[in-house]
Amino acid sequence: MYKISSIRVVLIQNVRLSIVDSNRYGLTNEDLNRRWSNPNQVYHPVIYHTKGLMEYCARVLQRPPHVFVDYHGHSRRKNVFLFGCSRSGSWSAADRAKPDQPVQYLMLPHLMQRTSPAFALPLCSFKVERNKESTARVAVWRQLGVSRSYTMESSFCGCDQGTLAGLHLDTGHLKAIGRDFCQALSMMKDGDDDWAVGKISTEGHLLEKTGCIDEVCSDSESNESDFET
Repeated sequence: MYKISSIRVVLIQNVRLSIVDSNRYGLTNEDLNRRWSNPNQVYHPVIYHTKGLMEYCARVLQRPPHVFVDYHGHSRRKNVFLFGCSRSGSWSAADRAKPDQPVQYLMLPHLMQRTSPAFALPLCSFKVERNKESTARVAVWRQLGVSRSYTMESSFCGCDQGTLAGLHLDTGHLKAIGRDFCQALSMMKDGDDDWAVGKISTEGHLLEKTGCIDEVCSDSESNESDFET
């Protein structure tokens, strides 16, 4: 199994206004998940220093994060799902001209589908849209080269699948999802830049098993701008 040397958790990026039920905008009336490409040390201190820590690991220590996940609540879709980044699903022609490695960014969603009853793989999307360039997910993917950079969305509206269908996600459920996520991390393997688990050792087999790469990156997917927080 892949050895996880350390996990860094930043509890909240909007400390001041969360106490008055504003978890998205800061005191400067800015959407804090649109400030990751160039955060200001004074106006966006948590983002600035969190990104600085990752930059130090990547550029000074030469040990970039293997996985980055930005945790959000979601008010329009049910269940739990991930937004990731793929070159083939990018708005940029320069990105699409480079080889894509779907096994790298598909492995964690695939494992979450196995471990978490709240997780919905068909809702995952790996598009990179121009208006998302300043989000944490895309900024870390593009600027720090972290191929497994995600936004994890947990619904405010509960679940509509499996054993959790019809239930809201309470604190106990969210803790269980956190444990499921750690279990998925522990199941990951790193070899020759491809991620594999168990008997799934080839890219073709993985894509066949997930069945999600064409579905979530197709034109039939609703505009991601309407859904990512």
